Amino acid sequence: MPTYRAYLIDGDNRVSSYRPIDADTDAEALQAARQFVGGCDVEVWHLDRKIGRLERAKK
Repeated sequence: MPTYRAYLIDGDNRVSSYRPIDADTDAEALQAARQFVGGCDVEVWHLDRKIGRLERAKK
């Protein structure tokens, strides 16, 4: 099972931290990363490949 990384992106568009995600597919990794979207955007990566970016709700 590959380990993906969910990078939490702050208001200055910089990585503030990351969370590891174990998932079998890219789609599962994106779905699992949704739990981290709140006050920040989240980018999901597998090694050097960007899977996608999940954006927080804009006010």
